[in-house]
Amino acid sequence: MQWLKINFTLLFLFSFQSYALERDMLILTSPEFEGRPSGGAQPHRSAYYITRQFEKYGLEVRFDQFEFDYGFFDSATGHNVVATQYCRRALCHSPIVITAHYDHLGTRGSRYFPGANDNASGVAVMIDIARQLQGMDVNRNIIYVATDAEEKGLHGAKAFVKQLSSTQVHMNINLDMLDLQRKNKLYALASRSLQPMKEAITSTFASTPVKFQLYFSAKIMARRLNAPQIDWLRASDHYPFYRADIPFIYFGAGMDKHHHSVNDSLDKINFEKLTQVSNAITKFVLSQVSNNAAVTN
Repeated sequence: MQWLKINFTLLFLFSFQSYALERDMLILTSPEFEGRPSGGAQPHRSAYYITRQFEKYGLEVRFDQFEFDYGFFDSATGHNVVATQYCRRALCHSPIVITAHYDHLGTRGSRYFPGANDNASGVAVMIDIARQLQGMDVNRNIIYVATDAEEKGLHGAKAFVKQLSSTQVHMNINLDMLDLQRKNKLYALASRSLQPMKEAITSTFASTPVKFQLYFSAKIMARRLNAPQIDWLRASDHYPFYRADIPFIYFGAGMDKHHHSVNDSLDKINFEKLTQVSNAITKFVLSQVSNNAAVTN
């Protein structure tokens, strides 16, 4: 009977978590959010929604406004959402930065692009990580950055990295397109400087239902995924961190045939698998911020 009670509790928690992920993605991909366009003078309504979710979990949240060039002669304004869970210890190690871009393609005429996998999935998982880690005694600040204008040239990540100046960062974890596809596999591309952590990284995923493959070479990753046209190093917001010599791990599910189309919609998302992905990545983040974490800086 006790075993049944425990399993019922776990089932309830799993169902609630899946519901929360689905709710966040339902809202982020809704017609009212207009495909989450970037470049407005004020933060888009999706940025305000993300802010409210982070605030629910006790994080300090701010907007970081930045300007970026768009096209040959135009410029526009972007707005990153930056939320921080603070280390409260006497000795805190260098922060970890988790990124996921919230912008998408907006509208084209009467159509809007929902951007469910790209990248409402990454944003929803980032919010879920914050939910799972709320109130924990962490040994380093966790900085969550919902970046803007990724689709127009990684501008939100570039602006955030630029303001870091000499601040040392333990690691960037970038989340982009996390819905597991037919291969049912989560891929990760990590900077070569993290090769000594290979066993620690892969062992974190060994006990999860998620099939996990780690790469330290973008070329090898492209070849193994049969996607030679994709430069996975430059494909998302981890690239500005790489350029700044900040260690990174990019998590993604590989190619999506609905990428940048109106068919990248909520009905394509497998929320049971997305919940497993969120739990697996949260477990890895926890390994970097807990008492037992291997501290490298």
